[in-house]
Amino acid sequence: MHPSTATSESIRVLHVDDEPDLVDLVATFLEREDERLTVETTSTVADAVARLDEADIDCVVSDYEMPGRNGLDFLETVRTDRPDLPFILFTGKGSEEIASDAISAGVTDYLQKETGTEQYALLANRVINAVERARAEQAEQRQLRAIETAHEGISILNADGEFIYVNEAYADLYGYDREEMIGAHWSLIYPDQDTRSIRETILPAVRANGFWRGETTGLRADGSTFVEDHRLATTDHGELVCTVLDTTEQRRQKRAIEELHSTARALIQAETAEAVAEIAVAAVRDILDMPANGVHRYDESDDRLVPVTWTDRTEELVGEPPVFESGEGIAWEAFAAGEPLVHDDIATNESRYNPDTPIRSQLAIPLDDRGVHLVGSPEPAAFDETDVSLAKTVAAHATAALERVERERELTRQNDRLATFTDVVSHDLRNPLNVAIGRLEMAQKACDCPHLADVDQALTRTETLLDDLHAFARAGIATLDPEPVDLTTLCRTCWGHVETGEATLITDTQQAVHADESRLQELLENLFRNAVEHGGDGVTLTAGDLEDGFYVADDGVGIADADKDVVFDYGYSTSRDGTGFGLSIAREIADVHGWDLRVTDSETGGARFEIHDTETSER
Repeated sequence: MHPSTATSESIRVLHVDDEPDLVDLVATFLEREDERLTVETTSTVADAVARLDEADIDCVVSDYEMPGRNGLDFLETVRTDRPDLPFILFTGKGSEEIASDAISAGVTDYLQKETGTEQYALLANRVINAVERARAEQAEQRQLRAIETAHEGISILNADGEFIYVNEAYADLYGYDREEMIGAHWSLIYPDQDTRSIRETILPAVRANGFWRGETTGLRADGSTFVEDHRLATTDHGELVCTVLDTTEQRRQKRAIEELHSTARALIQAETAEAVAEIAVAAVRDILDMPANGVHRYDESDDRLVPVTWTDRTEELVGEPPVFESGEGIAWEAFAAGEPLVHDDIATNESRYNPDTPIRSQLAIPLDDRGVHLVGSPEPAAFDETDVSLAKTVAAHATAALERVERERELTRQNDRLATFTDVVSHDLRNPLNVAIGRLEMAQKACDCPHLADVDQALTRTETLLDDLHAFARAGIATLDPEPVDLTTLCRTCWGHVETGEATLITDTQQAVHADESRLQELLENLFRNAVEHGGDGVTLTAGDLEDGFYVADDGVGIADADKDVVFDYGYSTSRDGTGFGLSIAREIADVHGWDLRVTDSETGGARFEIHDTETSER
């Protein structure tokens, strides 16, 4: 492992969230996570827009669901005036539709809120990476503009269209010596089929307006052609000044950047590290036109770099890529340094892994501490600054995707361990619990002891806790078999499974929900059970439709405002006999489906639970 390298420049972050306590908490953790971070906070989009006009902000972190204008509205406003400002959507609303809309609107990154403080380290890392990428891209753009200006070709023609001056850059563009061009006619450097258009359209426009700018096709001395950005202007003496820039590379870069947007979307959707590597390798091969490339992942247990995927051209040149042990080759050198390495000719580099390799140019880009992306060519000096910049862009997207895959894999492992733990606990406790219940029944028949009723109550509560613990663990495991489920029919079925007493259910829904039926049944039963237990005698429940989901409301005593933020926390209950798992189970099932479960007040003052972001249809 190696420490990551980063700029020492300060980073000013604007965090926008309508929860004051949350923004203060996030600010504290981010500034504690990295001393370069300074966090300013606002609770509304309007205040955030005003703050952007007042201060130099390096990165915006915004919630999605806020009063008045949501996070996507805010993103569109920011992108109007600040297209390159890093913008991270940090939200508890985690549907694929929101992620897709955010990507389309130009979001830099998308991070769903989780429980626990580990997420703030991840958020800090995303902020720093986004700002560093933005700063690097801005620096590269400034450098590119300077290079373009310095390499512009300039020539002067007399009234007869003959060159009387050309600079070195101009002559180089067309593959001639300067002396060869002096005295030659401008038609020398244009294809025959284009000269008529230049004579009849472009030159008259220059004479009429004094200036013309557009694209033309230049003809080199070797017969090849290229697209040029061409500017023409007349002088007071009737001469014609020509400024020409070869836009082939610029057009290639623009096209590559556009195509890399689809690669970024594919990386966001990748489910495994292997899939991430395959997408990155294909992008470098097909979009950046670097046919020999591959990804090595870091194997922490053996401290080595292991090949994951590579192109056919790589295998043609070097065979199956080797495993790099600690300290071996340019690959390990770049990985250990945490910095991209570019070698124009590794034949003279003592760090090369294979002295007899046909590879001459080598580009090694670390993927943080997860591996390294290697690009090679049998030609020396094959990679220019544009190649390196674009390859680094691919690596940055791949690194972020690998980070997300690892986080999701760890979450799956945690869920699996939780399920295994609860299964074992439930099984191992069930037998002695049954023995205790049986012995209690025998004791109640044998004697009349006043303490046995308390024992009965305690054993019953223990059995309920075991059932709820097992259901809670199962609810968080993302194994779904979704299908259209008629909500009215399922509500009536669930009502029959709950002890309802004098309570009444009204179904006012006309839709089918795309869901795992057994999981949705658990969710509804827990909502019904909660309403019956807390709503009071004779409570009436109503199940109805929403534009993007459905709701369950009651006319009971409702939920205090102070309790609404914690009502879904496991273990929380206002009832002496409650286990505090019912609503936690409902929230877990909603999360697994990608739904948003909220609590509010019903029209009658009771509790109303709304389930948003569901996929529904008319039944």
